[in-house]
Amino acid sequence: MKKKYYFIITLLIVVLFALTSNPSKDDYVSFVKDESNDGLLGMITGPITDSLTTKKNYGVFSLYETKYDEKEEEKLLAVGLFNNFIWVNNPEEESTPKK
Repeated sequence: MKKKYYFIITLLIVVLFALTSNPSKDDYVSFVKDESNDGLLGMITGPITDSLTTKKNYGVFSLYETKYDEKEEEKLLAVGLFNNFIWVNNPEEESTPKK
């Protein structure tokens, strides 16, 4: 019986931490800006990414979708969780040849 309570308490703590550490859209824009090339492109990327990004908040995580083109396959898709981002779809990485 104690194991059940420990599990529930641990799960509640993880969920509460996930709820409080769900990254914002500004955090995502900064992440994309840091991932892109620095310099002039980095300065331009921020406002463009901000205006073309949609955020779907699911409480414990968020889904960020950025469409730079009208084509469905030309989009960035990332999951924001615990103040971090995980790429789900990044066309820039797919187009670069692997060594």
